[in-house]
Amino acid sequence: MTTPLLLSALLLFVSHALPSWPGVRPALIARLGRPGFMALHSVGSLLTLGLFVWAYGAADGGGFLFVPAGWAAPLVALVMPLVFVLLVARLTTKFGSLSAPNPPHGIYRITRCPGSLGILLWALAHLNATGDERRVVLFATMAAIALFALVKNDLVLKSTAAGRAFRAQTSLLPLAALPGGPGAALPGGLGRALAEIGWARPLGGLAAYAAMLAAHPWLFGIDPLYWMA
Repeated sequence: MTTPLLLSALLLFVSHALPSWPGVRPALIARLGRPGFMALHSVGSLLTLGLFVWAYGAADGGGFLFVPAGWAAPLVALVMPLVFVLLVARLTTKFGSLSAPNPPHGIYRITRCPGSLGILLWALAHLNATGDERRVVLFATMAAIALFALVKNDLVLKSTAAGRAFRAQTSLLPLAALPGGPGAALPGGLGRALAEIGWARPLGGLAAYAAMLAAHPWLFGIDPLYWMA
């Protein structure tokens, strides 16, 4: 593994973290205007992502930091359908904004951060199933970005009355805010949440997972279900 990969991983994290940190984002928008900020943020994110992809491809695998357990690969196969359902539900459910979120609905009755939680689960499951230095850097970086997003989003929610109300009615821990859980209870229960989510979102997530299973060997050179052979 080479130094450029570590440096590009750090730059990738900073390009996501710094512009979105509470206080920094409003200051940049005030100075650059929203279009200017969005352009700068998008270009910076794409450049650092491209640099990371290049550095990842140029680096050798390096030594093994640990040897994955035999159950690590099957765990990935079990976790990833949930990850895809979380991401599809997040992308297809209106949230509003962190400063003025919509009332909890659908997937947000299950967990307040479905997108970041899904990415974190993906990164940690894959990190646990790898072990070589190059892929450890990849998945540790993605996990760090997801963890940062969870912390940052929670701080922003705490900064407004609407955000605090949303936090009081939801929970990061899945299902904890439903009636009977340790968090604040919302009207209705799991049945209501599932009814709002509907069938299309889980089916869409599972279809996306099936497509990734088929494309994974071609895209990444690894069959996710090799352990079943």
